[in-house]
Amino acid sequence: MPLTSRTLKDGHPEIAALRNKAKDPGTILLNHSIHMQPIRRGPNGPLVQMECADCHRPEAVTASWPYADPNYVNAKVTYESKEVLLPVKSGTLQPRHAIGRAYMAPVKFSAACAACHLLTFDKRFDIGVPHDKPDVVHAFVVKKFQEYIAAHPAEARVVRDPQRDLTGRPLPPEVRVLTPAQWVAERTADAEELLWRKTCKQCHALSAVKGASLPRVADARLTERWMPHTRFDHDAHRGFSCMGCHPGALTSKESSDVLLPPLANCKTCHAPGPDHAESRCFECHTYHDWSKRKEVKPTYLFPGLQTGGK
Repeated sequence: MPLTSRTLKDGHPEIAALRNKAKDPGTILLNHSIHMQPIRRGPNGPLVQMECADCHRPEAVTASWPYADPNYVNAKVTYESKEVLLPVKSGTLQPRHAIGRAYMAPVKFSAACAACHLLTFDKRFDIGVPHDKPDVVHAFVVKKFQEYIAAHPAEARVVRDPQRDLTGRPLPPEVRVLTPAQWVAERTADAEELLWRKTCKQCHALSAVKGASLPRVADARLTERWMPHTRFDHDAHRGFSCMGCHPGALTSKESSDVLLPPLANCKTCHAPGPDHAESRCFECHTYHDWSKRKEVKPTYLFPGLQTGGK
């Protein structure tokens, strides 16, 4: 809806993404409602009450993360931050930029998720796979099993587990003696069945690739700023509760929900009158793209400014 004389007379129109019922293009599956209620930390951990700042913070904030895992925080990954996108006026997307304290940084698995969402893959190991691309995960799993069977060669003698017998399927031999390569291949297949079908798929959109054994993980497509032509500073509003501006997070169950504050929330403070915060257009909007300004060659001297000469 364009800013016509009627909308200006009646008041500021609703924020475009909410007015147009936009959907978040991100592919990371997240239920905000569940995470805002008492939730169990890890498979066997205690109940905790998470706060918004446990996951969402400006980039410049250096406080420790309560749900981080140092093993992942310090690990290098092969994927890039180019998956974090900004919407532009044309409807296309552009990469993120440095944001300081004004805007929230993209949520990272290592800092906000790793302590609860474990990437364990086999009972023989107390560590998880890297939070990385499928080929990196596959190489890690294969290496761990190769090292294990080399140190425990007796486990190549596999005894059938009756609890894993499936009705209607032929029973395997009571005992099988595998080569190390066969043992690694079977254990890797079992581990990746768990990872691709459950662990990774809980948050990521995975799809099969024709002719390949490893799946493709969809780009995260996180939107850092929904209003790229509007100025906003979270740091200036740090005294306000997150829920006061983003009430939708308490009930949001779909990752496609856009949780921007409705304009009515902003107008609680930003309204005409001496008892309110500044509400004129320039408080939020800019009218020139100074990044496209042309550089000029300076020619004036200080005395010249007074006389108009050079």
